[in-house]
Amino acid sequence: MNCSTQLPKTYFEHEENNALKVLLRQYLPLEGAYAPFYFLQHSPIQALIHALKYQGKKKVAEWIAQQSAQLIPKEHPILQCDGIVPVPLHPSRQRKRGYNQVTGFGQYWATRLGVPYLDHLLVRKNQTKTLARMSREARWEEVKNAFSVQSKKEYKHLLLVDDVITTGATLTACGNTLLNGSCTKISVLGMAYAQNILP
Repeated sequence: MNCSTQLPKTYFEHEENNALKVLLRQYLPLEGAYAPFYFLQHSPIQALIHALKYQGKKKVAEWIAQQSAQLIPKEHPILQCDGIVPVPLHPSRQRKRGYNQVTGFGQYWATRLGVPYLDHLLVRKNQTKTLARMSREARWEEVKNAFSVQSKKEYKHLLLVDDVITTGATLTACGNTLLNGSCTKISVLGMAYAQNILP
């Protein structure tokens, strides 16, 4: 994969209060938020993430993680975490797909930062509908009570990882669930940010 120069970069690594952080902080107290690329329709990043999610190309997740690692400075607040938590799929959806598409992305960062990858800490209680074609309001309603924490162990600062961040509804539901039971600080890291993709 040598298409990194064609991918639309956000340059959020240079902005403490970037557009993604400003969006999410309306609903979730955050230390930091970052996504290296914009998710644009009919773009190479869309093709890469669709290959990851629907064609079994799991190496895409690690490749995107490597690209983000080259961009983000070492002192960035999201990298000061003591654990990494993937946004979970419902067990039935994960069985159908065979994997969680953010696993390789999160595991890369856990290894790089020397922190645990906590893939069983947060679970999806409800099998939510596919969010892709939902309005903003419908997404929020669909996920607001969808998650629960499965461990009483507490962490100082957890990093939530996801693939495409659109409205932030899922991340907000996950983050607030973790803040209510597992940590005192939350940061967010996505593969791509779909700015202005929804009305």
